[in-house]
Amino acid sequence: MIVVTAAAAATARMLAEEGAAVVLVGTGPDAGETAAEIKEAGGRAVVFAGDLDVSDDRAALAEMVEELFPARDA
Repeated sequence: MIVVTAAAAATARMLAEEGAAVVLVGTGPDAGETAAEIKEAGGRAVVFAGDLDVSDDRAALAEMVEELFPARDA
């Protein structure tokens, strides 16, 4: 699992092609469009509509990631 800003769409697509689950962070439509492209290609992607400059948004993102991708014991 990797968190990528919507501005890094090419990176998100590349990582998804390599098998990573991608969390796209952004407030505009680009994140949703990139997530849809990844899913259409058979990848895993979700969108977090938030701003990483906002403390509450960072906390909410962390909670979402923990819920969707729980840590596994090694």
